[in-house]
Order: sequence, then structure tokens, then C-alpha cells
Amino acid sequence: MKRATSKDVAKLAGVSQTTVSFVMNNTPNVTLPEETRKKVLDAARQLQYVPNSFARGLKTSQSKLLGVFLPTMDNPYYPMLMQYIERYTVKLGYNVILCCTYRNPDREKAYLDLCEERRVDGIVYLFTPNWVKRVTQLSYTIPVVLLSEQSGEIPLNTISLNGFQCGQLVAKHLLGLGHRRIAFLMSSVSSVSLTRAKRLEGVRCAIRDAGLPPETLQVFTGALGDSGQSEAEAGYSIMERLLREEPQITAVIGVETFYGRNMGRYRVLDSLMTLSFDYTRRAAFFKEELAHFLEFCWRQEVQPVTVLGSFAGAIGYGQFMPSSLDRWGADGDKDGRIDMVESEPDAIASVARFLTAHGWVAGR
Repeated sequence: MKRATSKDVAKLAGVSQTTVSFVMNNTPNVTLPEETRKKVLDAARQLQYVPNSFARGLKTSQSKLLGVFLPTMDNPYYPMLMQYIERYTVKLGYNVILCCTYRNPDREKAYLDLCEERRVDGIVYLFTPNWVKRVTQLSYTIPVVLLSEQSGEIPLNTISLNGFQCGQLVAKHLLGLGHRRIAFLMSSVSSVSLTRAKRLEGVRCAIRDAGLPPETLQVFTGALGDSGQSEAEAGYSIMERLLREEPQITAVIGVETFYGRNMGRYRVLDSLMTLSFDYTRRAAFFKEELAHFLEFCWRQEVQPVTVLGSFAGAIGYGQFMPSSLDRWGADGDKDGRIDMVESEPDAIASVARFLTAHGWVAGR
């Protein structure tokens, strides 16, 4: 079926194409009789007419499109940013072209080509570009904003992050808790990674300022490779290697690791001491869960170092976080203690207690 044009709408409504354009674009400062506007909209609806936004952009020099470049969808930090960007741009009448490069320079270049082809009105980079020279040239004709680490070598409008200070703050916190065997985990990538380098530099600076030897920090990296492995999977592999090779590590600073993917294999005490960049709500959450965990272990007369769980600190069959276990844990086998790891009756009773408290009724 042939796609309807504004000419078809004008013919059916008995008006000029200019009038159709005024109505469909809701052109400001143009007053039309309500009857005329209704005839145009009815005709457009009948013909299933959709305005050609690209052609309209050629006439107005505005495409109402923004290209947003992000390096990955694995890290929840980037989807969260995208949500806020889209929420704001919609209010301004803009649409977003999502350009997820997965840290592949060729993919990034293809998206730059697409943005030029579609004549986007602006570009937002959520990471340091690989094609700095080209992006800089584009910025002469298209507004470009960079949300990343500030660099004197990149002449772009930048909302600067301070990765160095982030690294310092995290390291000082861990050192203040008494940790002297710290691991820094990240997936190594071939693209520019200024923020990661600054964070690592900040961690090392804090250790140096504390008068501690460089061996206090061990850096673990893992390549993404050509197998399509995501950054989350790379982080998982790195953590596995750390636990295998360096079990004496007492704290982990994770740049790309994802927690909660595995059950019953990691010490809950270690997991709850772990900090993660880019998702700041985790730090307060883990601190609160750690307090619940230690209190639970004290009441149950269990050594904290013996309890295994997931990367996120979730425990046993039900994968209860310590606060949930503290509140809903039940002694299903009546042996005087709550064991979500080894005792299926305890796990079932705990889950049932949770469900009952939230409205579950047997047989319904």
C-alpha cells in the first residue's frame, strides 16, 4: 500500500498542503479555524498519514534527534543515565538514537556515520570517544557534550567526573576499616578508559599517603575477548580467578563486576565488604546488611567466615539477604538453629513465612 503524503491529506480535507503542514506540526503563531483543523486531522487519520520527520528536518534545519553514545548496557549506571536523558528530551520534543558501542571502535564509527546521515541536532557521549579527532570536527557543526573524565587533550564541552577522588575515597574507607589486602577488579578493554585509570590512580595514591607498601593493592583484569563476553561476565571470571589465586584478599573494589549471579560459593562476610563504583546506593545497602549479618551470626552462634552465599551476600536456597533472613528466617526442622544453606526444611519454612506475611494463603 502506497504511503499517504501531505498532498493526499490536503486533497481529502479540501485544504492546501501549507495548511496541512501548519496543523500537523502545530505551528506556533498560526491561527486556524477549529473546523479546518478537525478536517485535516480526520483526513490524516483516515489515510493513516505519518509526517516525514526527516523531510521536515531538512526544511526546518532541525531533526529533533539526539545521538547518545554509551559503552555498554551491562552496567546499570548507563541505562539509569539513559532513562533520565530520555525523560528530559521527551519534554522538549526530541527523540533519542541509542548508540551502544560495546566498546567497539568500529561500532562507534558506524554510529557516528548514522548520526551525520540523520542530521542529529546534538550528540551526548557517556564515555571518552575513541575517535576524538572526528568527534571534535563534528562539534564545529553539531553540539557535542561529553560526560566523562576531564582531559586537556579533548576539546569538548565536558561534564567532568572526578575518578581520582572516587578512588581515593573508596581506598580511604577500606583502609580505615583495617583492610590491608585489597583487590581492584576491572575488565581490560582496548578503547580509551581514562576514568578507570584515574580511579586506580586515586586508590594507589591513598595507599601511598597512608604509608603502606604498593603490595597492599592487587589489580585483577580480564579481557573481553572476541567471544562476545560481556563486561559482567568478564567481572565474574575475574572474581573467580581472585578467589582461586588470592583467597587472603579481604576487600574488593569492583569496577565492572556484577554481584548476585552465583549461589552459595562465596563468603558472605567478604561479599558484604565489597564496594562497587557507578552505583553508589550499594555502599549504604551493604553496610546495613553487614550489621544484620553479624547480628544473625552472633544469635545463631555461627562463625561469620563460614557462611557462604552469592556475590551480593544473599544466603542459601531462598537467596535471602541478611536483613530478610533476620526477619523471616524460620527453624523448619526444629533443630534450634536457622540454616538456609544445608537445611531444606528451614529454607521452605522461611520462604513460607515471608509469603504468608505478604498475603499468601495456602490453597489459593
